[in-house]
Amino acid sequence: AKANRSAEILIFDVIGDGWGGPSVTAKSFIAELKALGDVAEITVRINSPGGSVYDGLAIYNSLKSHPAKIIVRVEGLAASIASVVAMAGDEVIMPENALLMIHDPEWGAVGTAEEMRKAAEALDRMKASLIMAYRQKTGLDDAKIATLMAAETWLSAEEAKTLGFCDTVEGAVKMAASFD
Repeated sequence: AKANRSAEILIFDVIGDGWGGPSVTAKSFIAELKALGDVAEITVRINSPGGSVYDGLAIYNSLKSHPAKIIVRVEGLAASIASVVAMAGDEVIMPENALLMIHDPEWGAVGTAEEMRKAAEALDRMKASLIMAYRQKTGLDDAKIATLMAAETWLSAEEAKTLGFCDTVEGAVKMAASFD
């Protein structure tokens, strides 16, 4: 990365701890980002079902504040908080067979009625943060984004481009069989 001033980072797992199995935490991602040093361009390749809102927002904010040009490539799926991370890209590229999914944040809560009200308020605040990230990239109004989120909207690359979630749609990645 240091020699050619460009670098690549992969998000090919669940975002955040606690999901069982491999994951990309904000702590590990930000450490990897810092280790890149002074680079002019970073490509972030995403294929993730999402995960933790908190880790995802930290990753999003670390990318947005980085001085390098950020190119995001949605390789297969950017769902849930991974779709928010994708919005950090100065340029977002999706092959025509990739998908992006947005939805309202979810949270399991147990406790009293008052604790449930606090959980609902926290979810409302989370949703507002996510809407802000989507709005900054797409230019859509908050009501339109909120409607798309409430409906758990799955977008093809072309639909994502039409709505402003993606800048460029490329041809599908062709698979080739090989036997040795």
